[in-house]
Amino acid sequence: MAMVDAQRSPLDRFRSFETRDLDEARDIVGRHFCSHRLQRTNSRDRFDACQNRVPGCHMSLNYLRYGADVVIDPGELTDFFLIQIPLKGEALIRNGRSEVTSSPTVASVLNPDLATHMRWHAGCEQLLVQIDRTYLLEAARELTGLDNLSGLRFETGMTQERPAARTWVRWVRALARAAEAGEGFGHDGVNLRHIEECLVADLLAAQPNTVSALLEQPRSLSAPAVLRRALTLVHNRFAEPLSLWDIAKAAGTTPRNLQIVFKRELGQSPISYLQGTRLAYARHLLLTEAGHLPIGEVADLSGHAHFGRFCGAYRARFGESPRETARKTRFK
Repeated sequence: MAMVDAQRSPLDRFRSFETRDLDEARDIVGRHFCSHRLQRTNSRDRFDACQNRVPGCHMSLNYLRYGADVVIDPGELTDFFLIQIPLKGEALIRNGRSEVTSSPTVASVLNPDLATHMRWHAGCEQLLVQIDRTYLLEAARELTGLDNLSGLRFETGMTQERPAARTWVRWVRALARAAEAGEGFGHDGVNLRHIEECLVADLLAAQPNTVSALLEQPRSLSAPAVLRRALTLVHNRFAEPLSLWDIAKAAGTTPRNLQIVFKRELGQSPISYLQGTRLAYARHLLLTEAGHLPIGEVADLSGHAHFGRFCGAYRARFGESPRETARKTRFK
């Protein structure tokens, strides 16, 4: 291995490689992520590649630089989401149809089922969070209460102008510092599961994605048993023609008492919650399955028996028609 002068960098004690050999860098990075094309754009740039990597249970923290201006073409990542947080410099990121110029104020999120193409400019250094695709999708299902999510995609650009995104990025940097200090990733097996659960839950809340509308449904931190049983029914059978009586019967209470519980805990009626779930799921389908499902079928799958009323309710909730949502390109 062609070693270069030592340089302090995030996660430095977890050095994976440091080299001036492009083929060696491509081979090792490919083993950790996926096979890809790596090409220099200017032979006069100083190629000075380095990766530091610390694995967790379902994700890993990484520091990566190439020094020179390089083109990286991995195609589809397939098995993992990758969040890239520039510490220095800029990179041009294309994931599917979305393109973003990434910088220390704009991170990027790569969706595994969309083709990726990147150009890291000379001097670009990034902190990367690699998250197992299955794990993140299961977290989304757990948090929404829906087992039939058709998939998950994020908006590519993660601007730190949004407070939640800025907080999430700061937390990742803090986790890298903690790993350097001997805590959390690479060290603390007891708390690592909790750290990863919080990290993915906060990512889903911070970065716009195809289940955001479902996550915006009201929650109760200490839901009584009656409410839990009612929500389970709604989440499992919202596409069916449920009535207030159906939900109350499954919850083991009267319709009147169920309305009181919903109003107290969630600030709305059971039927309003049911309708909100149907609309949020319809938006999820429109964002993930656009071009594959006709809008009429989306209405049916989300429990809307009357197409015209569905379109009107959808516009009232999201400020746009179902067809306008289906045309969006930020998740494609």
